[in-house]
Amino acid sequence: MRNSNISANHRLYIRNFLNDFRRQSSVNEYKLPNALSLAVTDEETADLSATRLSISNSLTSVHKQCEDDDNEESNKLLDIGRVALWAVGFEKLLNDEMGLHVFTEFLKKEFSQENIQFWIECEKLKKLSDPDEIRQKASSIWSTYLQDTDDGSCRINIDSRTRHECQQSLLNKPHANIFEKAQSQIFQLMKLDSYTRFLKSNMYKECIMSEMEGKSIPYTAKSQQSSVNNEERPKIIDSLV
Repeated sequence: MRNSNISANHRLYIRNFLNDFRRQSSVNEYKLPNALSLAVTDEETADLSATRLSISNSLTSVHKQCEDDDNEESNKLLDIGRVALWAVGFEKLLNDEMGLHVFTEFLKKEFSQENIQFWIECEKLKKLSDPDEIRQKASSIWSTYLQDTDDGSCRINIDSRTRHECQQSLLNKPHANIFEKAQSQIFQLMKLDSYTRFLKSNMYKECIMSEMEGKSIPYTAKSQQSSVNNEERPKIIDSLV
């Protein structure tokens, strides 16, 4: 027996409508679902049309609201200062020349600057294409940051298996991404440990206060002060897992 409020065909149509909509990137690209091919009685045709219009209008309204919210959020981000953006994410900090410099100075105070220095050298290695240059650069990185030394002053903290894999790759045929796994471990170490402390440090607070007061950012070179727009500088990091 058919429910007087909404029939089984109505429910099936709505379910398929919503499922199809979720697979669309926008309302404008939406195509009517195959559920419309279902046989329905003449008395339901008008109700189905009204249902389609009601749902479509509602979803369009929701989609428009989401777009407005996204635009509002984007405008808020544009108002955030350069130094404040460093707290948005570790990648934001590393992609900013000034932020990278200040973070390096912070790690020097913590006696762990070898981590960021190793990460930077790996980024430089990735940009090389000449086999001889790659081999030379890879050997330099290995001897500086991974090879056992008497004092272990610059040796980075990665697991022994990764260190062994890097050594074998270096002996066989070094490539531009030879240290990718080791770099990822150091990246995570800095992100979860050093970066958290940096955001709570007096050094970062000084930078924030200077930016708010319109003063020069401390711990940075004058050449970096003149470059204000992050988008004008090439990014040195895409993503690391």
